[in-house]
Amino acid sequence: MKARWDAKTTCIYSSLALSHTLLSRGQVAKILANQTRHIPTEYKDVLSYEKALDYIQEVWAASTKPITVLTVRTLAEMVLGQPPEAVERAVNAVEPSIRTLLEYLENQTDHPVIQAGIALCLLSTGAAIPSDSGIVARLTANAFLAKYGYDIRGFLTVEKHWLMNESSYSIALTSLQKQGNLNHWLLFYVSTIEANLQERYEDISNTQVHQDFSAQFWELNERQKGILTHLSDPASSITNRKVQQLFDVSQITASRDLAKLNTLGLIFPHGRGRSITYTRT
Repeated sequence: MKARWDAKTTCIYSSLALSHTLLSRGQVAKILANQTRHIPTEYKDVLSYEKALDYIQEVWAASTKPITVLTVRTLAEMVLGQPPEAVERAVNAVEPSIRTLLEYLENQTDHPVIQAGIALCLLSTGAAIPSDSGIVARLTANAFLAKYGYDIRGFLTVEKHWLMNESSYSIALTSLQKQGNLNHWLLFYVSTIEANLQERYEDISNTQVHQDFSAQFWELNERQKGILTHLSDPASSITNRKVQQLFDVSQITASRDLAKLNTLGLIFPHGRGRSITYTRT
């Protein structure tokens, strides 16, 4: 639980920092934990990015469907902070290039990590959406990794390595235009994936690395534990109304319990409004 929270916080902070969003990791963590009373407009980038990651896990984890232009457009609508019609115009401007890229990847037998790397590079350069600062490109690559299980269920935080080596990241991304091939970029991309996998293994084994909040933040009450027990069957789901009935609590209390479990990454929401249901992650 703590390791997945740490991974999500690090991923969002690092990717936004690569796009020059001036938020500290601590600020990102507090926004994700709903510990800020008022969220300024610039902070909404964090919640939008989280929404996009949730979409990737819900729709693309272990999916057999092809990633298409619609996927890229959906991610762009979530994170670019622009009206839908503006996003549509931006995507349409490069749609032929995006479509050619995605169809090429769909018909190739390259390793999924290589496919993700190719997608990230080309969506950051030749097929880049005009208003994207790299966020949509990185999320699309994440979708490729999730599709084939190489995001290790949300534990991968390779964006951290790119931020730590931002100059090398930028040089590698633009190497295609200068060298006419992807060799430099793919070598950089794969090596950072490999380094991050090793780091995540060490982090998961080290219970002392997660210091964003006090121990109380991670504690679950008996109702919250009961909700997780109810969801122990992979085919089961639960709603706010069902929580009210099972534990004889108000709608507000049920909402708080579900929000806490969702914040900690223990359950996953499906749908919107009153029709929303939750399953185990």
